[in-house]
Amino acid sequence: MRYGDISYFQSGVAVPLFSLYSKQSIGIGEFLDLIPFARWAKFCDFNIIQLLPVNDTGAESSPYSARSAFALNPVFINVQTVEGSADVEDEIRTAKHEFDKLGKIDYYHISSWKRFVLRKIFDNRYSELKKDKLLQRWIDDNPWSKPYCVYCTLKAMNGEASWKDWPEFRDPSAKDIEKLWEKFEKDNLFQAWMQFEAEKQFSAVIEEISKMGLRLKGDIPILINEDSADVWADRRYFSLDDRAGAPPDMFSYSGQNWGFPTYRWDVIEKDDFAWWRSRLAQASKFYHAYRIDHVLGFFRIWSIPQQEVTGILGYFNPCVPLTWEKLSSAGFIRETLEYLRRPNYGYDQLREFLGNDTDRLVPVCFTQLEGHPDRLILKLECSSEKAILGMNEPQEVKDKLLKVYWNRVFVPSGDENTFNPYWYWYNAPVLFTLPDYEQEKLRNLIKENENSQNDLWDANATKLLTVLSQETDMLVCAEDLGAVPPCVPSVLHKLNILSLRIERWARNWNAPYSPYYEMGEYPRMSVCATSCHDSSTLRGLWYEKDFDRDLYWSHAHLPGKAPEEITPSVVRQILTHVYSANSLFCILPLQDYLALSASLSKGSPESERVNVPGTVGGTNWCYRMPCSVDELMDYTSLSSDIRMLVDVRKRRPMWKI
Repeated sequence: MRYGDISYFQSGVAVPLFSLYSKQSIGIGEFLDLIPFARWAKFCDFNIIQLLPVNDTGAESSPYSARSAFALNPVFINVQTVEGSADVEDEIRTAKHEFDKLGKIDYYHISSWKRFVLRKIFDNRYSELKKDKLLQRWIDDNPWSKPYCVYCTLKAMNGEASWKDWPEFRDPSAKDIEKLWEKFEKDNLFQAWMQFEAEKQFSAVIEEISKMGLRLKGDIPILINEDSADVWADRRYFSLDDRAGAPPDMFSYSGQNWGFPTYRWDVIEKDDFAWWRSRLAQASKFYHAYRIDHVLGFFRIWSIPQQEVTGILGYFNPCVPLTWEKLSSAGFIRETLEYLRRPNYGYDQLREFLGNDTDRLVPVCFTQLEGHPDRLILKLECSSEKAILGMNEPQEVKDKLLKVYWNRVFVPSGDENTFNPYWYWYNAPVLFTLPDYEQEKLRNLIKENENSQNDLWDANATKLLTVLSQETDMLVCAEDLGAVPPCVPSVLHKLNILSLRIERWARNWNAPYSPYYEMGEYPRMSVCATSCHDSSTLRGLWYEKDFDRDLYWSHAHLPGKAPEEITPSVVRQILTHVYSANSLFCILPLQDYLALSASLSKGSPESERVNVPGTVGGTNWCYRMPCSVDELMDYTSLSSDIRMLVDVRKRRPMWKI
């Protein structure tokens, strides 16, 4: 295994690459910034640095919204070290001054400027680059590069519009791509050259980090953007009829709709998982270990019809559905089941949902149920969240209509003989219109169905994750947060995939008061952390209104009541406790280590947060370190505190479980 032998407990730091900055970088963290950051990490005696994805996301700041599963993001290229940059030295100096003045990450403008100035350098060198044998060999060695480059070229020619809105070449063949490669040779070569330069810089960084004895952990998102080179060129692997997301939970009543297409695993399997194998081979150029984002999606993905906006009307795929045969044998007739899937209403029933807007909305949104003149049903043109939310009505009215639309026991499945339960089926008003004996019968059938999924999900994940885990010699870690099916721990264990424990969520949610698990109860084959990019930091958690500080303080076996303020000394006590975890790896976000330093944690806790799930824009994906990577070594007290934590953890006997 390329990670090397693990003979003691490992410690590390997680940081988004964009959050770093140095004397050399322009407006955003760059590949080369990892070298001075790694020197500091080595000084702290860390074993591993963990990054968020570094794929090309175009104009999108979210690293999880990639427009290629293979290409690196050119925004991370250090322009000054690119051959030919001397010709645009003045522009580079001016841009660095302007972006440094901002004191924050302006992703869109930084990304646009970098591509603009790289194009200038490329154009100046085009006559030699078109004959460059190393560049040509790189293109030949990376089969994904031509479709990606052609996609980027066409996207630029179409004003960066999605491929779905292009006037032509929306569904290209391999021959089409080859012809387009030749037709727009210069523009395509520019895209390839940027990737060549990005890979050259990142590879040099990996070499330096490895020489220091450090390891790098990457992040491989399970999903890919619909507007991506992969979906454009390899359409057969993706389903555009539905979108992936997450079911409702304590944080989101209506769940999440991520907008990404789901996979057609049957097609991918027929190709011997070639696309995924290539994706992992690309990642293995750079990483010693990798994190599988949303590993639960390999067991089952939350699949949402493409006409919906939220995640509330999704269902797990694959799943064992309730069938017409099963339901009819239990005494349900077709008319009842269709009523539970698409309810109809009397006028008075609708008035309970729509109130004073009933008389106005009925002729607009409802039609008579065929054969039942006294019953009303939503018109087909109003039967989607997109349609309802797109209406020229106040939000209050849209919310009323959504409640009507969501009132069901089964969600649409596209097959009249299969029935997938709605997430909140047990609270749906339509359920309570059935006779009591039918309600009870339905509750039992749905509960029985819920309990029948585990074997299917176990088999599905075992098949898919076996391919992933055995394809390369990288160490495999999983992000297994969320509603975890019972089969997940055993599958990860038998495939030697490390699970994840975020301390604040590692609790027994089925026990009274939801007690925290003891750090010694964490699985040995796991990665432990205080927080992650989708949560508040440790300082942020401390001031959240629903956070029970005293319960957390007692869980950490610390005396008395929890302090009102979270000071560096408080953080030191908390991290000492976290570092006692039985997990093989303890990899904390940089922000939670910086909280050990009063001078590096002066900003508001909110400013340290990387992302708020379910929100777009704002300060998401904009976190920037409070000091440069060059200055980190000056904070000797911080480094000393970290080394003490690492040293105690390192000296703990591995045999003690």
